[in-house]
Amino acid sequence: MARKKPDPAAAEAPSPLARLLGSLPCPEGLLAVRVGEQTDLVAATAMWVSYDPVILAVYLRPGSTAHRLVVEARHFTFNVADESQNEAALKAGSIRGADDKKLAKVGLAFEPGSVPSPRVAGAAASYDCRVLKIAACGDHDLFLGLVRESSVRDGGRPVVRFGGASHRIGDALPGPAVRYPH
Repeated sequence: MARKKPDPAAAEAPSPLARLLGSLPCPEGLLAVRVGEQTDLVAATAMWVSYDPVILAVYLRPGSTAHRLVVEARHFTFNVADESQNEAALKAGSIRGADDKKLAKVGLAFEPGSVPSPRVAGAAASYDCRVLKIAACGDHDLFLGLVRESSVRDGGRPVVRFGGASHRIGDALPGPAVRYPH
């Protein structure tokens, strides 16, 4: 029996879920976590949930190395990828944490922060967080992190994920400026 060839047009059409999730821009980030001698770096996104105190939310898949380490460590560092780190950020999201050569393959340098989890050197911004709460949310767990210390690099060029691809942040649109907190 001859095998049916897949329709190339059908393979390119995104699923409704992919279209929905791809319609929401989010920062391209790298979550770093260290427990003892074990360090993992994973592609992640984050969002602010509080200004005072500053709290951000990240989500991780149960069963992943990063999830296990953050649960054990109760801290992590969220690093906003700079344009120059885009390729490395994409690699970090495609290599399993159990790969003992993952950090060498990703090729990023680390620097210390205020928690044992490292910062990514050259990131547009880094946020050292202590885990406040973990909540099961569907197929991922939500981690609320209290920002203990942060750094925002002058001249940093953050990357945004949108439509399944990495994008530069462009020129500001006309309109009033929003001051934080608001």
